[in-house]
Amino acid sequence: MSSREFVSIMLNPFEDTTSRKLLIYGVLGFIVMSLLGYFFHFINNGIIQLHFSHPRPYWKYIVYGLINSGSLTVLMFAYAKFNYSKTRLLDVLISVLIAQCVLVFIALFLLNPFLTGIMEELTAEIEKGNINKLNISPVNLGIITLAGIFSIFSIYYFFHLLVRGMKIAINSNKLFHTIAIVLLTLVLDVILNVLNPYF
Repeated sequence: MSSREFVSIMLNPFEDTTSRKLLIYGVLGFIVMSLLGYFFHFINNGIIQLHFSHPRPYWKYIVYGLINSGSLTVLMFAYAKFNYSKTRLLDVLISVLIAQCVLVFIALFLLNPFLTGIMEELTAEIEKGNINKLNISPVNLGIITLAGIFSIFSIYYFFHLLVRGMKIAINSNKLFHTIAIVLLTLVLDVILNVLNPYF
């Protein structure tokens, strides 16, 4: 595979990949995400929110994933059906699962023990009131900066994939749908965070 083909697939994996393969990738991403939550002790308490938490049984991470994936799929399917009656539930589910695969990379890069240790040291210094005399090595500062840039890019990429997949599902390229999909997702994220169904 050439670099050009790789970039093309990353930007739009829905175009030249079968639904079966996409579904498999999405399910694998779902499983990996639940395993990372279990081992790194964080929960995905919202559509795009990841927060550290106390250790929990593995089955709870599966349930949390089902809550997030299920609620976003239902919302996106309802919106898609309203705009295009021929929308398939499978296409919407695949769009959601593929977009959520981005969270796997966020967790690996931002919530791993190494970066967590750096951030805990920084937080401890700030809590001591040493904000004006922070002793951070250039390497750690660079890592923190990269982490910040990566998190912003990842959120954009999440919505990029979700919108790409949903536009195929509703057979439309209108800008209005892009805005609506993003806003609906953000509203759902807030609702889930407020209701907090992550027992």
